[in-house]
Amino acid sequence: MLREYTAGLQHLGAALPFILRMFTELCSRAMSIDTASRTPELGALYAQLVDACVGVAARTPDGETVDRVLTCVADMVVPQLAHMVPDFERQVGVATHLMQQIISPALRAHMTGGYSGPAQATTQTQHFAAVLQSLAALAQQTSLAKVWRRDVWDFYGDAKFFSEQTMAPTLAMHWKQLVRQLLATDKDRVADLLSRIAASAPGLFANRVYEAQTRALALRRLSFAVWAGTTNQYLSHLPHVQERLVDILKNAPLPVVQCEVFLCLRVLLCRISNHHMSNFWPMLLTELIRLCLLQLAREGPEDREQAQLFLAACKFLDLLFVLGTEDFLIHQWVFITDTIDALYGSP
Repeated sequence: MLREYTAGLQHLGAALPFILRMFTELCSRAMSIDTASRTPELGALYAQLVDACVGVAARTPDGETVDRVLTCVADMVVPQLAHMVPDFERQVGVATHLMQQIISPALRAHMTGGYSGPAQATTQTQHFAAVLQSLAALAQQTSLAKVWRRDVWDFYGDAKFFSEQTMAPTLAMHWKQLVRQLLATDKDRVADLLSRIAASAPGLFANRVYEAQTRALALRRLSFAVWAGTTNQYLSHLPHVQERLVDILKNAPLPVVQCEVFLCLRVLLCRISNHHMSNFWPMLLTELIRLCLLQLAREGPEDREQAQLFLAACKFLDLLFVLGTEDFLIHQWVFITDTIDALYGSP
């Protein structure tokens, strides 16, 4: 029966999700009670069924069917893949086929600004959420890391990664999980992120604005990586992060880069234990005081970029006040006061 359904899947259309879910359940039960001699054959047939369902779903114009197939893949197929398909090469084959037919084209479409997903009964965000859900399920299988890692890294490094479409509320948590898994399975990637922050734009006559935008994006990727990780996960990289941030501030960067520095510092405060941040305070206090004095001395019309920078600094200060860290409490009088002078000014 499994062979018959596999051969005729292209004619079943909307029934694909139901068939995939039904045979996944049946094969799972059969694997638990079947003899060892028949398990490889059943695993091979099941792998063919999954490949066929994914292939047909990739060609169907019915977006709802595609999304339901992807949901089934994420919830049932991938978590049980090692159990259902004992042959590791076949597991890799199933995962690779899923990447090539549906996931990789969806990622490329987002990077190029086009949309190659189904046009009916679904929105782009809903379809991309289903794609990321199945990709996140693959990422949970550490043995299959080589199948998905390159695609996620390429998209993570793309300029559109932080676009509104990519970072919609329904998608951001999927990316958090994917980036965490990516950096956990490939330790060299963190060093690569740090090197991109330090790198300058190529060429003798490099455009300073372009270089600033490139460095700002690199800083935001680092911030996202630290945010996606667990507490103190990147503690070993903290001295290198501090070195990069100090170098940036010393070189008087454009406001767009300084804003990302403060965002990175806010993430560090949330992900690194406070007693490990003590070396940051001389730099932080110096920069915060400089920006406050600059704002107080401002004359003439408001500069938008400088206003954004001062807002970023104020957000960082606000987080410091909320956290109430001991290292900062002894310095907070520089920025706020609860005396009567705060209302009426000093004589």
